[in-house]
Amino acid sequence: MLLKRSAVFARCYGIVIARRAASTKLGAGQMPKIPSPKHLKGFLDEYIVGQETGKKVLSVAVYNHYLRVNDKIKKDDLEKERLLLECNAQAELEAQEKHNLDDELVPRNEAQAGLKNLQRQLEETRALSDEAAKNADDDLELSKSNVMVIGPSGSGKTLLATTLARILEVPIAITDCTQLTQAGYIGEDVEVCIERLLVDADYDVSKAERGIIVLDEIDKLAKPAASIGTKDVSGEGVQQALLKIIEGHKVEIVVERPVKSTTDNKNNQTVQKKEETFVIDTSNILFMIMGAFVGLDKHVARRIESLKSLSKGGPDAVADPQKTKNDKESQFSNAIENIELSNGKSVSALNLATPTDLVSFGLIPELIGRVPVITALEPLQRTDLFHILREPKNALLDQYEYIFKQFGVRLCITESALRKVASFALKEGTGARGLRGIMERLLLNVNYECPESGISYVLVNESTVDSLQQTEYSLASQVDAKYYSRGQRDDLIRDVYLEDAELGAVLDEEFGRTPTIKKNKSA
Repeated sequence: MLLKRSAVFARCYGIVIARRAASTKLGAGQMPKIPSPKHLKGFLDEYIVGQETGKKVLSVAVYNHYLRVNDKIKKDDLEKERLLLECNAQAELEAQEKHNLDDELVPRNEAQAGLKNLQRQLEETRALSDEAAKNADDDLELSKSNVMVIGPSGSGKTLLATTLARILEVPIAITDCTQLTQAGYIGEDVEVCIERLLVDADYDVSKAERGIIVLDEIDKLAKPAASIGTKDVSGEGVQQALLKIIEGHKVEIVVERPVKSTTDNKNNQTVQKKEETFVIDTSNILFMIMGAFVGLDKHVARRIESLKSLSKGGPDAVADPQKTKNDKESQFSNAIENIELSNGKSVSALNLATPTDLVSFGLIPELIGRVPVITALEPLQRTDLFHILREPKNALLDQYEYIFKQFGVRLCITESALRKVASFALKEGTGARGLRGIMERLLLNVNYECPESGISYVLVNESTVDSLQQTEYSLASQVDAKYYSRGQRDDLIRDVYLEDAELGAVLDEEFGRTPTIKKNKSA
């Protein structure tokens, strides 16, 4: 009997100790480490050039979102631990009280002392739990903050989202909103974005519920003024269907999950799938809504000009027909309008967009209300495009140098040539994506001629890029660069130094040469 009672006391005492250990562990925040906003922005700086304001806004928004997620998980775990341990401890106490404390094998004073000690420990545990709940503001629930990113094509919207998902090590799903329709119509239902996130999380529900969903091209869902009063199944209808998902609700989806991969008699891979039902809680999923919103900057500029005219109170407050005509014509321009502020600073009109402007553009107010964080990306300038070619990790220039290295050719592109490429990309108005198209045209002939040709070095200088300009409005599809054999290495370096001393010094160091050509050039 003594051994039995000792086991009871030990078990109860172990429950109390486990309760305290659980409280200490959860109170210390043993959750996935969230990088600070500065660390997040520093990571973004390695891959994305410019967009300082946008990177700061997204870093803070993502940091606060995952703080909210961890806080919610911590509170849920604490509550579960508290209920479980209190229930177990209370049951042990009731069992002990019913037991005969006057057992001859256990002295009365020892049994009573043990019981009082256990009761005291349980009261302390409850007091600690109540204090922890009080300090944690148990009734305080952090609201969800989704993000909307506005910016011209090629400004880095999608790259920002994918880079953040990489550093946070969370799954991400990017869905093009132009493919979505209301349920029951031809197209994809809005739940497809959750299904893609689940697939990216390898069908792990808990992992998917901490992921990021990017709804790209959201501006294509804008309801045109001409469709007011009509059924808009791929525009306003999709916006309405997205409301509950974005706000945070449990969504039941049926997914065909691969269960077995086999090979038929013709050596073709076949995958057997099985339908499974998953329930996903979207309250912890971060939604990033993105779009170019072509023409929104013109609308913002007109609104601000109207406000300025009204504040003056003069005849300028009346709309000028000629100015309205010019504004309509300017909508076909790729250039983003700039607004002159009262302090003399000029900013992109997209930075001054308000929820009212977005409603005027065609988004429903209910959708905008569920996306409290709105940031705009600046259109890329020539300097930005030049740095994008060379500086970020996975830079475009590094990619092409690596490709040519695979077939034994050292590709050399001077700084002047890269600046000219950036100028061409700026004229095309397609942002960073336009850089690859120009580089492909620039290196088409080179890529065709070099493999298995005996060419060891290729130089692309400013004159090579100039020859790409076929007419004032179009670029040529192929140009000729300068080719060098292995024995003409000194000629290559001499020609490089004529236009890019920095690249020449890099080649000198790479080939172990004394930079005599640089001295001759300076002389």
